[in-house]
Amino acid sequence: MRTSVTLSSFLASVAALTIASTSAQIPNGGFETWNTVGTYDDPAQWITFNGLTSLAGADPSCAQGTPGAVGNYYATLTTRNTTFGLFAGSFSVGNPTTGSTGFAFTSRPDALTGQWQYAIQPSDSGFVGVYLTKWNTSTMHSDSIGGGVGYAIGTLSGWQPLNIPLEYFSAVNPDTAYVFVTSSLNSPVDGSFIKIDDLGFGAATSLAEQDQVPDLRIYPSLATDLLHVAADGPIAFVKVMDLTGRTVLEKPVVAERTTVQLAHLPAGRYFMHVRMQDGKRQVCSFVKE
Repeated sequence: MRTSVTLSSFLASVAALTIASTSAQIPNGGFETWNTVGTYDDPAQWITFNGLTSLAGADPSCAQGTPGAVGNYYATLTTRNTTFGLFAGSFSVGNPTTGSTGFAFTSRPDALTGQWQYAIQPSDSGFVGVYLTKWNTSTMHSDSIGGGVGYAIGTLSGWQPLNIPLEYFSAVNPDTAYVFVTSSLNSPVDGSFIKIDDLGFGAATSLAEQDQVPDLRIYPSLATDLLHVAADGPIAFVKVMDLTGRTVLEKPVVAERTTVQLAHLPAGRYFMHVRMQDGKRQVCSFVKE
C-alpha cells in the first residue's frame, strides 16, 4: 500500500514544544547556512523530510538553491514519489537533533514576509504558515496568540514578495513562534514545489485588488453549528483548515452564497479559504465555539 506524508502528519511527528532559539527573527530565515547530513544538505535550524527520502533512495525533498532572491542561497521544497510513497516537501523551524519545533519569540509583528516562487500541480496546493503561542501556567498548555497562512496554487514564476498578514486572537504577547512550509497539503502530487527565501517578520501589505473576493462576507465570526459565506459573484468552492493547515472540510459551491456545517468540528480557530469561479480567492479566519 502506498502512503503519503502531508503537513499535518509532519507536524505531528515533530510536535514537541521545546523552545529552540532566542533569535528575535526567524532562525536562518535567509537559508544561508546548511549542514551536510550523510548524502544530503539540510538548512540549519530547520527540520526536513530529507532523512526519509534519502532512505527511500529519492532526491531530497528540501534542497539548496543558488543564487538566492537575497543572499547566496534559498530552499526548494519538492513533493517526491518514493518507494515508501509520496512525501510532501515540508520543513519547520526547529531543532533537528531533538525534533522540537518552534523558537522563542515575544513580539507581535504585522506579517510574515519573504520571497517565493512555486509550481503546484493541478488538484494540489502548497502552504506557508506561522503560528504564535504562549504557555499558560494555569492550564499547563500553550494558548493560541495569533497566526497567518498563505496558499500556493498554480504557478508563480520568478521571485515574488511573500506577505502573510498575522491575525491576533489574544491581547498578550507570545513566547513561541512556529513557521512551516509545505509543497503539498492533504493530497500530495508528485513534482509540486515551492522555492522560498528571506523569511522574516515585518509590516503587512494588503492583497492586490484583483486577488480579493468581491464583497466577501463570512458570518458569524463566532460560529457554533453553521457558518454563512456570501460574495458578489459565483463561488467555486470553500475549504476549512485548522491552524496546522489540515483540511477539515471542503465543499464545492455553484452560487453566490452557501452555508457550512460546523457541528462536527472541535472548538477553536479555523481558516476559511474561498475560491471564486473566476479564480479569485481569499482566506479569512473564524472561531468555532
